[in-house]
Amino acid sequence: MLSRFQKRMIVQGIAIATLSLSSCLLAPRIDISGRWDGWITWTDGPAAGLTSPIGLTLVHEDRSLSGTITLVGPGSQPFDLSITAGTARGSSLFIAALGTNYNIDPPVNVSIELDGDYDATEMSGTGSQTISGNLYHFTWEATLSTPPPE
Repeated sequence: MLSRFQKRMIVQGIAIATLSLSSCLLAPRIDISGRWDGWITWTDGPAAGLTSPIGLTLVHEDRSLSGTITLVGPGSQPFDLSITAGTARGSSLFIAALGTNYNIDPPVNVSIELDGDYDATEMSGTGSQTISGNLYHFTWEATLSTPPPE
């Protein structure tokens, strides 16, 4: 048999665990839909140390991300990549996008992957970009410039 003290300790433990779990479940989800603008800083390859703009137009539904990534190629010409896979869980995100830069001749296939963390107004992380089979790495950061419509 359990003593009255042991029973009280078990009940208190269950109550604390229940409150802790419910506070985790009730934490508001951050919707990162909207337009994000920022910078890529190349960490290797011929552009190591240089920065270039990045724009993300995101739609956040449940844990999925869709939309486009806008990059700037040679001659400061922007081009879009379609997000093919994207997830946002907790405060972490992953995005993969593919497309073709038609602003150069001959056009080149481009893919990009972003890993990072986010809050309601800022996101940042590391990433990689493949251009015509060549892999380059970078760090990135972006801030919310246009929030989602209410």
